Amino acid sequence: MKILVVCHDHPDYAAGGTEIMSHDLCAAYNARDGIKARYLAASTALSRPEARPGALERLGADYLLRTGRYDMFTMTRLDGADWVAAITRVIAETDPDIVHLHGLDRLGVDLVTVLRRLRPRMPIVLTLHDYQLICPNAGLLLTRPDGALCHRPGPDACRRCFPQLAVGRHAMRKAHIMAVLGMVDAFVAPSQNLKDRFVAWGLQDARIKVLPNGVPPGAPTRTRILDGLDRQRNRFAFFGQFASHKGLYTLLEAAARLKAGGADLRLSLYGRMFHPSKDAQDRFAAALDRAAPLAQHLGAYDRSELPGLMAATDWVVLPSLWFENAPLTVLEAQRAGRPVICTDIGGLPELVHDGVNGLHVPRGDAAALAETMALAAENPDLWDRMAEGIVPPPATQDVAEQHLALFRSLYQEAAA
Repeated sequence: MKILVVCHDHPDYAAGGTEIMSHDLCAAYNARDGIKARYLAASTALSRPEARPGALERLGADYLLRTGRYDMFTMTRLDGADWVAAITRVIAETDPDIVHLHGLDRLGVDLVTVLRRLRPRMPIVLTLHDYQLICPNAGLLLTRPDGALCHRPGPDACRRCFPQLAVGRHAMRKAHIMAVLGMVDAFVAPSQNLKDRFVAWGLQDARIKVLPNGVPPGAPTRTRILDGLDRQRNRFAFFGQFASHKGLYTLLEAAARLKAGGADLRLSLYGRMFHPSKDAQDRFAAALDRAAPLAQHLGAYDRSELPGLMAATDWVVLPSLWFENAPLTVLEAQRAGRPVICTDIGGLPELVHDGVNGLHVPRGDAAALAETMALAAENPDLWDRMAEGIVPPPATQDVAEQHLALFRSLYQEAAA
């Protein structure tokens, strides 16, 4: 079986969860006998400024398709038609039996139409990592301007966020996207919560299969030099993208409250902002200053450094404000045997069970987060109980086999 894995960016340029996990899956497919997988990723002017839109390049064995102007509302390309020739070339060179898509932003929903025209009977599988297809507000399902959770997205609700566009435009957007998704053979949802939201939006339940995200296996990071001492479990860390919807400013406000109260703990921030504006940089600097030195920004990190960073951490904190799906940060923390403190929304409660392998906090409540962190720091026995309750996440190789079983069934149906 030959598989083409397609993602909206490459992990060498945008080390987000979708990029990393899709690339890991591609490698796991290739590790199976009788499977040959190739990886195609979009690249932008931010990562490949020298390439023209529509150009096809190589990064090792991977393909890079340089994208240009893109309409986030309609999820369509505005950079000409050269990309169609590039996709045609990739299909001719890889001759896939299955295409596994990881998101359609940047590449555009018309990619599905092109694939279907090139290979009418080839199964197409789309993993739904976020809500870009449902929500024109960056796929976050957060209302404008207050940032509340959007529980019932639809043309009327979308118009409240985008009042400059008539409700008919929102209805047409959904109708077009749904028509394109009708050409997809199967969808994968890494969490039941995400599946439920897509079913409520209009996708058929039977077309969406829940398959977990996984991480490459590694030795559990359960000890460090200080672990043999009688001490507080007071080292907290945030890993990932510095974005407001990740609850970063709720966390920094909690840290500022803890600092003011003289709490004996440390919060380490690992990561960075991606191409921030001056206002975003200023906001982050001011929030960090209010929480320093209790909170410290230790910069971006390479994935190879993660075991050591986890070894220096007791609790991983992810106070997200949006409906997280199955975030890589949580899976990596659990692989390392580190309990997680997180909000109780989206797919997070499917991974982190309150009082069993981590702790839940209310969304956007800095005071409650500060209280929870103080409680966690002051009670080493609590950490011991939570760490004991952690079940290691699925290995990427096992998740790949589950995907391959789906692919084989689709391939057999297409060949019948």
